[in-house]
Amino acid sequence: MIIQFANLIENSPTLPGVYMMYDADETLLYVGKAKNIRARLRQYTDISKLEWHKRIMRSLVASVNWQTTATESDALVLEQELIKTLKPKYNIMMTDGKMYPMMALTKHEFPRLIKFRKKISQKKDVFGPYPSVSALNEALKTIQKVCQLRTCTDSFMNNRTRPCLLHQIGRCSAPCMNGNGYEDQVKLARKILSGDVQTAVKELSDEMRILSKKQEYETAAQIRDKISALTTTANRGRPNLKKADNFSNTFSELEKWLGVKIEFAAVFDNSHLFGKNPVGAMIVFGRNGFIKTGYRHFKLRDTKNAGNDIAMMQEFLSRAEKHDLIIVDGGRAQWNIAKKILGDDSEIMGVVKGAVRDGDEHFIMPDGRENYDLAKDSPLFLMLRRVRDEAHRFAISFHRTNRAKTGFSSALDEIDGVGAARKKALLNHFGSVKQIADAHESDIVRAPGISKSIAQKIYNHFH
Repeated sequence: MIIQFANLIENSPTLPGVYMMYDADETLLYVGKAKNIRARLRQYTDISKLEWHKRIMRSLVASVNWQTTATESDALVLEQELIKTLKPKYNIMMTDGKMYPMMALTKHEFPRLIKFRKKISQKKDVFGPYPSVSALNEALKTIQKVCQLRTCTDSFMNNRTRPCLLHQIGRCSAPCMNGNGYEDQVKLARKILSGDVQTAVKELSDEMRILSKKQEYETAAQIRDKISALTTTANRGRPNLKKADNFSNTFSELEKWLGVKIEFAAVFDNSHLFGKNPVGAMIVFGRNGFIKTGYRHFKLRDTKNAGNDIAMMQEFLSRAEKHDLIIVDGGRAQWNIAKKILGDDSEIMGVVKGAVRDGDEHFIMPDGRENYDLAKDSPLFLMLRRVRDEAHRFAISFHRTNRAKTGFSSALDEIDGVGAARKKALLNHFGSVKQIADAHESDIVRAPGISKSIAQKIYNHFH
């Protein structure tokens, strides 16, 4: 039986998807999902290690089929769809009443979002399933940010005399007080929850541009933040490129698209906050994915250029190692400075953001042409955006670290009598400036080298 079953799964793929087990009469016995179909099916080869009900099912298996999907989340959706429609005998997930977390909009003048696992009588406006409760909560959080739908019960809403805290923090439009425009927000939520994120982003972008033309900049900025929240969450659900074989195939497409042979490619990005804590970052990737050992951080040496993205890029590029392909996050000015610094030593590409950062980019090619033709849902487009985002993440994290260090140092540097030695002693004793700020004078004096008078100065500074 072990050899026979091993033969049945011999050609199974190492991709996410669903697998289906049939008996000798071709009756469907079981449907399961997997992040790696082959690895999951191999768990059935040793029948002695299975639960009792799966042992019975496994002894009846005469054939195995499978269907791959783009992501594990897609596999989950397909699995539940097949189980509901085909009702395989041994799928205990459905027989014991357990279901994946889902979300629904209630039937009400002002619908609210609810989370559930069990079956509900309402069939309309049900969305999911979600792979986990955390994934559902993330989606709910996004809907609250973008659409500001209520989540309170009907009785709670009916008894409100003023808006709740969620309204104050921008998570609910308070239909309990004023329901104008709520229906439009519900329509937007349906589009997002149904997966039509691009349409939702386009509508919000159009609204933002209209508001900007009317010089209603504050409201336009709120729309911008909604677009950012929406695109960030949507990106987390898109197919990723973590598998080396997928990355390798797309990397080959990149070489073909550019017409060059690439061993290593690097992506550059800058980060600063109104010129404060200016830093740069370089990430490196190759045929098999990101090469973390090649990542580099840069602190700006010529501080007079702090906040000048072009001058900062010029310094960082001049200090970095050369690679076959250099990708800069920015437009024509960034591409020009990279070309000036590197000349013909590297092929230069630019990733230029559009009205919306994620999904509307175009590219400056090594010969200087601007390319708008790359399909937005193609693996190559997604890879280029992903490596750009990785450089952005790497730069931002370094900037935040430096900003935090600067903040900690400056807070203590402002206190008369606290020099480098005492500052070090305080940080070693308390662990952070926040802990120092929260400490009582009697606790501060216990730190090495801190006298009663210095402890009093420190306490008075923070209080």
